[in-house]
Amino acid sequence: MSLPTPDHYLAICAIFKNEAPYMSEWITFHQLVGVEHFYLYDNKSTDDFEEVLQPFISSGAVTLRQWPIPFHEKAQWRAYKHCLDTVRGDVRWLAFIDIDEFLFAPKQESLATALKDYESWPGVVAHWQIFGSAGQREQTEDLVIERFNWRAKTSWIRNRKVKSIVDPVRTAAPLGVHHFCFTGGAMAVDETGRPVRVIPRPRYKRRLKAFYQKLGPLLRYIDPYNGADIDTKVVCVERLRINHYPVKSRQEFLKKAMLKQEKRRYEDIDYFAYHDRNEVYDTLIHRYLPALRQRLHIAQCGYPTNQGHEES
Repeated sequence: MSLPTPDHYLAICAIFKNEAPYMSEWITFHQLVGVEHFYLYDNKSTDDFEEVLQPFISSGAVTLRQWPIPFHEKAQWRAYKHCLDTVRGDVRWLAFIDIDEFLFAPKQESLATALKDYESWPGVVAHWQIFGSAGQREQTEDLVIERFNWRAKTSWIRNRKVKSIVDPVRTAAPLGVHHFCFTGGAMAVDETGRPVRVIPRPRYKRRLKAFYQKLGPLLRYIDPYNGADIDTKVVCVERLRINHYPVKSRQEFLKKAMLKQEKRRYEDIDYFAYHDRNEVYDTLIHRYLPALRQRLHIAQCGYPTNQGHEES
């Protein structure tokens, strides 16, 4: 007996708090690369996110759920499990990423096209490419993918981290927020088709976290934030890639660091300095800028950029 056709080929699940300034760009970008639906979990935001999301909710692109679970009580893991259990059978591919992450296929216009090659596996992972502040101290109204064009080297240790895109029908549960457990003992693969084996972080490495801050420049060769790793040091970003903007400008980072859910991440090590890598100039994602600007302009103004007003 054949399985019913899913409602969506590709959807995203994300949990957020106070991300209103970035959500229109993030959603519209991912619509451009083929994402059909977004399952968003609000973790007690206090900004104007509802106003920002309303057009996307009205169009049927976003399903919004209030998720007031304290973040330290595994709010993200529990949101991911809830989404996975809720949409199983309704979505062919479900990506689990954050609002500061932009997922795309470097060699394809559409993620959906790229994912066709991975349908025999229950999941595929995409590596980070971490972008620094580009020396910017203040927030501006320009788009995130336009403002930050300098990143860490592809092979930097922190870029070994991945996020998962899974087939909910063959996925049992999240292992964490980066990896998932699949039915029948199956494994996800990376973009090359290599099986992804997850290695838990030894307990002694966690105890060394407070010591890492004394290493100074040497800290760049260690990943003090890593809760689990995969058994390869090779970072592959030719077919699937996530541009990750964890710090943005200094002003934006400080605002984010004030959130209670983030304080534990920043208390021992200078998170900003560690992630502020600006070694490689990279504008690969800019190929989406013209269409992204046009869509955002239409959404805000109600008419295409090439119609309407003439200059006086």
